[in-house]
Amino acid sequence: MPEISVIVTAYNIEAYIDECLDDILAQDFDDLEIIVVDDGSRDGTPDRINAAAERDARIVPLLLETNSVGGVATAANTGIERATGRYIGFADGDDRYDPTMFGKLHAAALSNRADLAICSYLNMDAETGETAEPPDEARWREIAPERVLALDEANRRRALSLNAVPWRKLYDARLLKHAGLRFPVGDFFYEDNPFHWFTILTAERLAFVDERLCRHRVNRIGQTTANVDAKLLRMFQHHAIIKRWLEENGHDAAFRLDLLSWAGRQLSWIGRKCPEGLRADLFAAIREVVALHGTEDLAAPELRDRIGKRTSRLLLAAREDDFSTFRAGLDTSAGRAPKKRTASGGLRARLRGFLGR
Repeated sequence: MPEISVIVTAYNIEAYIDECLDDILAQDFDDLEIIVVDDGSRDGTPDRINAAAERDARIVPLLLETNSVGGVATAANTGIERATGRYIGFADGDDRYDPTMFGKLHAAALSNRADLAICSYLNMDAETGETAEPPDEARWREIAPERVLALDEANRRRALSLNAVPWRKLYDARLLKHAGLRFPVGDFFYEDNPFHWFTILTAERLAFVDERLCRHRVNRIGQTTANVDAKLLRMFQHHAIIKRWLEENGHDAAFRLDLLSWAGRQLSWIGRKCPEGLRADLFAAIREVVALHGTEDLAAPELRDRIGKRTSRLLLAAREDDFSTFRAGLDTSAGRAPKKRTASGGLRARLRGFLGR
């Protein structure tokens, strides 16, 4: 039985998969099985995976015949089911990995008796090769120097604030397999968000390796981008997935406001970029979010402090089924002068009372 199973997910990345696999094969911790799951690539990616497997017996190719609806989630779950290691790590097939990464994560997990270990990373532009700090850098600098967190309620909340990505983490296999934790499968993006919630709220101890040990390739053709389209709006479906999991596992009372804050933060950046033609779709998606929360959640001063008055108003407008106010709020949050609209008396009173106007 290998100590670590590294699950590499791939789809139409023939230009990058060799570099990624070379990085994994060059790890200074060599007690690995490397499970490479290709999600029905139409280019030469499967050929490159098979060629690598012929060179090194640690590589286990799992080549799906067709591209799945679940995308990365299906590939990752397939890898989890196949993994036999004591620990499980993930790698995006187009990213780069320091040769010490998995060894350092493993050492941190063992020495701190942690069932989850995490390191830092850099974003790397696919065209220029330039690197930049990740979006959670400030939060990382605040938490990582503590080296290990016992995950009580307060520390779980802090860990949830870190980027959800799984490819900089090492998981005790028991955390995933005994608890049945998997990526949700559906026709949406950012499946790592629910998985992040599931694992952070199930783990007992989290260890940090305060080093940048991987480079995540961004801005490549075919990658999910920051441009808002109808598919991107489907990420709000994760709210219902996480909410149901919280309820089923006894975490709803403690973390439902954190979940609503998460949805509000997604609304904040997506709303700023949302084109006019998709605003009704965005409104409908947020209506589904707020329908799972009572007015007391939407009115909570803590929520307003976390996501700001403007985003709080957007959520409340969606709860009131007031598209005019919601649309005006999008204009304001995007830095455009909103068209003059008059909110209903009831909504105006709620806004003044709840949001301090």
